[in-house]
Amino acid sequence: MLLESTPLGGAAIRDLEAHLLGELVRPAHDDYAAARQVWNRAVDRRPAMIVRAADAADVIRAVSFAREQGLPLAVRSGGHSMAGHGTVDGGLVLDLGRLQGLSIDPARRVAWAQPGLTWGQYAEQANAHGLATSAGDTASVGLGGLTLGGGIGWMVRKYGLAIDNLLSAELATADGRLLHASAEEHPDLFWALRGGGGNFGVATAFQFRLQPAGTILGGGIVYPATCAVLRGWADYASQAPDELTTIVFIMPAPPAPFIPADQVGKLVAIIGLCYVGDLETGQPVVEPLRQLGTPIADIAGPMPYPAIFALTDEASRPERAAVRSGYLATLTDDTLEAIVEHAARMPAPSGLVQLRALGGAMARVPVEATAFAHRDKPFMATVVGSMSDPVDDDRQRAWTEELWSVLRPRAQGVYMNFLADEGDARVREAYVPATYARLAAIKRRYDPTNLFRLNQNIRPTD
Repeated sequence: MLLESTPLGGAAIRDLEAHLLGELVRPAHDDYAAARQVWNRAVDRRPAMIVRAADAADVIRAVSFAREQGLPLAVRSGGHSMAGHGTVDGGLVLDLGRLQGLSIDPARRVAWAQPGLTWGQYAEQANAHGLATSAGDTASVGLGGLTLGGGIGWMVRKYGLAIDNLLSAELATADGRLLHASAEEHPDLFWALRGGGGNFGVATAFQFRLQPAGTILGGGIVYPATCAVLRGWADYASQAPDELTTIVFIMPAPPAPFIPADQVGKLVAIIGLCYVGDLETGQPVVEPLRQLGTPIADIAGPMPYPAIFALTDEASRPERAAVRSGYLATLTDDTLEAIVEHAARMPAPSGLVQLRALGGAMARVPVEATAFAHRDKPFMATVVGSMSDPVDDDRQRAWTEELWSVLRPRAQGVYMNFLADEGDARVREAYVPATYARLAAIKRRYDPTNLFRLNQNIRPTD
C-alpha cells in the first residue's frame, strides 16, 4: 500500500514484522479477506495491514508504529462494534483476538483475563467453579470492547455492569507505556476506562471480581407480540427482585425447534430471562412472566449460566445491520403501540426491537463513581435492522430510521456500546456534561494527539 511505496515505509514495515511475536497480515496474505472483516458486514473496509498481536509487547509495537508512521489505528477485540470501528481503510488494524489468557482464582473470586476472549469463553471457564462476571448477552462479543463501554448484560440487575466488577486493567498508552490502572494506581485513568471506551489506550488485560452464578433460571417465554404482553412485562420487570434480569426481543418468530411451525414468521415477543439466586425462591419470581397471556412456547428453566447465551445465538453470526438505540425513562402505552405497529411492518425477516429493563444493582452505584453516566435509566430500547441480503439494505435501514424517529424524542441518553456511527453529538449523549468534560481532560493527559480516535471518540480538551 502507500507505506510500501517509499523506502522508509518499506523498511519500517519490515522492522515491525521482524519484531512481532504475532503476525502481520497484508493485502497479499491468503487470510487478508477474512482478517479484515468485522461482525457488521455492512462495514467493508480495506486496511493497509493487520497486526495479530500475541502479547502486550506486540500491542505496544503496533501502537508505536501507527503513531510514528501517522497511520489511522483501529483496535479490535471481538469485532462487534455496531459502527464497525474494528477496521479502517488504508490504516492499521490491531487485532487482539489472540490475547486469550484467563486465570481464575475461585477462592478469592477473582479472574485475570485478556481482551481477545469472548464472553462465552469466559463464562464457560468461570462456570466450572460456579462463578460468573456480569457481562453481555451474546457469547461471541469480545471481552475488551464490551467492558470498556460499560457492560450491560444478563445479570445487570443482580451484579451491576461489567465495570462494576472490574478491579484493575493493564493499558498500552499512546506514548508506548504499559500502565496498570486501579483504584490505587492511576485512579483517574481507571475511572475513565469504566465507561469511556477505547479512547485512552489499548487494554491488554483485566482483573474482574467473580460472583456466584452456577445454575440459574434462564431461557425464554414466547408470546404473540401485543401491547398487552409488553405492558405486563414492563410493569413487572421494572419492580421485580434484583435477581431477575429480562430482555424482550420483538421479532418475526425464527424457525427454531421450540417455535411451532405455524408460528414461524409471525411477530412475537420473546421474553429472555435470567434469575440468579436460590432456584426454589426464583420459581415464583419468574411465574408472573408466564401469566401475561397464552405463551406460544416456554423454554425457561434451570440451566448453567453459560447456556443463557443460546437465546442470542443468532446475534453471534456476522450480518449486515443498521442500529439505533437509547434509554427511556418510561415505556408509555403509545410507545409500546408504536413499537408493535412498526415491528409488524419490518420489511426483512431478520430485524428486531429489543427492550431491556434495567435498574437494580446498576442503579445503586453513584453516577460519579465511573464514567458510565446513565445508571438511573430504567429501560433501554434498541432497533436493529438486520440484512442477510444486500438487496434488503435500503428498505431495512429506512424501517430502522422510521421507528427510531418515533423513539428518538422520548430517548434520554445512549449506551456507548450500542451506538452506530452517529457523530459527536450522539457520543456526548452517552454521558452527562460533567462526565464528558472530565473524560476529555483525561483524554488530553493520556492521548493528546487523539491517536485512539476510531471509536466513539472523546476529543481531548484544547
